[in-house]
Amino acid sequence: MGRGKKKSFGSKGRGGSHVNGERKRYKKFEELARDNKSFRKYYTTQQIVSEDEFPELMETMRTVLPTNFRITGSRQQATDIREQIMTEFVPYIRKVRIDGAEIEAPHPLPWYPNEFGWQFSIPRIALKKSTELANFHSFLVTETEIGNISRQEAVSMVPPLLLDVRSDHIVLDMCAAPGSKTAQLVEALHVDVAADQTPSGLVVANDADYKRACMLVHQINRLGSPNVVVTNHSGERFPTIRNDAHEAVQFDRILCDVPCSGDGTTRKNVRVWEKWSADDAHALNPLQIKILQRAAYLLKTGGRIVYSTCSLNPVENEAVVAHVLNHFEGALRLVDVSGELPALKRRPGMKTWKFMARDGSFHDSPETVEASTATRGTRRHLEEFLPLSPERMDELHMERCMRIYPHLQNTGGFFVAVIEKVAPISVDEKKKASEAAERISKRIDARAAARNENDKVAKDDQCVETDQPVCKRQKVESGGDEEMAVEGIADEAIANEAIADKDIADETIAGKDLADEDTADEDAADIDIADEDSADEDAADGTPNAHGKRAPYLPDNPREDPALRENPFVFMDPSSSDLKAVLDYYGIKDSMLGRGFLSRMENGMFRTVYYVADSVRQIMDYAGSRLRVVNTGIKVFGRSSVKEAGCAYRLVCEGVPQLLPHLGDKYVIEVPFADLRTLIEHVNPLLSLMSEETQRRVSKVAPSCSVIMCYDPAKHAGDEEKPFTRLTALLSIPCWRGGASLSAHINKSQLRSLNHRVLGRVADKNSTFKLDNNARDSDSVAMSADSPAVCADDA
Repeated sequence: MGRGKKKSFGSKGRGGSHVNGERKRYKKFEELARDNKSFRKYYTTQQIVSEDEFPELMETMRTVLPTNFRITGSRQQATDIREQIMTEFVPYIRKVRIDGAEIEAPHPLPWYPNEFGWQFSIPRIALKKSTELANFHSFLVTETEIGNISRQEAVSMVPPLLLDVRSDHIVLDMCAAPGSKTAQLVEALHVDVAADQTPSGLVVANDADYKRACMLVHQINRLGSPNVVVTNHSGERFPTIRNDAHEAVQFDRILCDVPCSGDGTTRKNVRVWEKWSADDAHALNPLQIKILQRAAYLLKTGGRIVYSTCSLNPVENEAVVAHVLNHFEGALRLVDVSGELPALKRRPGMKTWKFMARDGSFHDSPETVEASTATRGTRRHLEEFLPLSPERMDELHMERCMRIYPHLQNTGGFFVAVIEKVAPISVDEKKKASEAAERISKRIDARAAARNENDKVAKDDQCVETDQPVCKRQKVESGGDEEMAVEGIADEAIANEAIADKDIADETIAGKDLADEDTADEDAADIDIADEDSADEDAADGTPNAHGKRAPYLPDNPREDPALRENPFVFMDPSSSDLKAVLDYYGIKDSMLGRGFLSRMENGMFRTVYYVADSVRQIMDYAGSRLRVVNTGIKVFGRSSVKEAGCAYRLVCEGVPQLLPHLGDKYVIEVPFADLRTLIEHVNPLLSLMSEETQRRVSKVAPSCSVIMCYDPAKHAGDEEKPFTRLTALLSIPCWRGGASLSAHINKSQLRSLNHRVLGRVADKNSTFKLDNNARDSDSVAMSADSPAVCADDA
């Protein structure tokens, strides 16, 4: 993740910044420099690629990055979108010629699963010269706005794939904005979950910048998942959440896409060339180490961290990973992912590199760096900028890191390291592991005692066997069989208990040495780190203590961020009068009544009701006010603008997929394709335009409330009239039931998408395409005046 740049207040307008009282001329994109001598010198010395390969790397980094997008894989219509691209667009784009030259048709990325990742290179000028290209561009824009497609750089898709998220995982994205990787994590959470169910896991999407966190909300809302919480904390100070037993809640998976210099993004951020400096990496390295250290404490033993940057600099990449792994002394290890995503071309991590001083000199050791060639802060961290000993770098298997270079597969530059936690780190973890080891030890001792007792009985039986009558010998032999049966049952029970504690046992064995040495050794280690970071210029996240110095940074227990000043989310009781009236009206089934309904209260009232999964409610209950929650949940009910409505709240489009399985049957109306077409073509179609069966079903619902119109392609496969594009997923459209008409409660982007996919009509933002309005055909439209307009919060 590239580092955000502060806006310069020294320049105004489009004329560029002022230099010595003169306005600097504004440069066009084509005029911007695409070279940097220091950049060349630095990376040729570091030997990130061979000398013969370096010119090819540089030449590729000067070219414009191709466009990449990803089909939202967790949605039912993902395969429909993919098939539409392959059949409706690709064959025709292959035939396009612009000024006699061929245009590269969109093609799937060879390494992305299920052909859901795509790439193409189409110049902007070509869009104006070809109807096929313009239609494809319009299709991408529309589907992106409603969340069916996400624009995302190809290499940015790699870290979430390697994180291996499953539906029951608790996942943390520490530096989440702008949210493209977070969206992938959410998709992975829903992949193997039925449409009428929610995963048992969740994703906590965090970002240190509040405004960027709000951008993240917009990205996540397009996915319609109730399993996401957006928070606003500094990554290195993400709070510890404790459950009712006062045990720390830890994460199964953590993504650390940390702030970086972003010099791997020169193909899209051209200004990186003229602003690049080796000092950028030196300034960011301490922060990157803190974030990765904090992630290690928040991770479960056996869990996985993916550390990534869009930088090529080993100071931000291998240096951070090596020093954090070395700090925890075997509790973390690099995972070999060379067999995953086999079609992705990559290079192994580096084991040697040099430090570049301000005078351009290179150094292998801190002792050779002169004070005049580096700032005081840089000199204090020189050890962390340089590699460890060759032997230690081999022991850490630094070659398991992944470097992606632009010239290998026409991408940007990227670094990825997959880390597994194999032993406990914090005091709480070690205590828990020690208790587990004690329980297992007692069970083993009990089993051994039972065996000894059985052996003793067997020996006694053998001794008296010759002195007893035959009948008694038979009885003893029979009794011996019973004893053996009892012993077998006991052994099986103990074995089952051992299997039940297998995960804890594995953690205990893996972390035995660390736990036995000293249960509080990390406190001393934290103090060592803090001493290095206590200077004013590097402890920006601290607060002055009694001696005027900033408090030390403790990755195991960092200080909390200040509270977020806005109306907090409040969980609502389904049995309360206001909410109960809404739930009863729409016939919400008992299967949903125990779930998490919440709202932001304003003057004791709520305008919108959100819904969250059980996992989100639980972690919010545990965290209390410690989590700075920016947003969570999906909108399911919104206050209606109609004064005399049957229900004061209407169904919101965003929450329909979650509400649909739990709604009363009379509010879910299945329609044929002809009625679906009528609903899409008209703004407020009269009920008389619908089929008799649809009219009969709608008449059972009182006017001035919401209903959901559903079209199931599987049930209408044999119909003569079918959608323009082959559909397999269920289409569900929330509508407002007026006195004599219906009104689709979907936003304009969703309406454009339906027109394109269902009717084959292109209706982009700039087109003159207009929908029919029943007001032109009938004076009875006055009867439908109680139908409210499409609301912006349905987006």
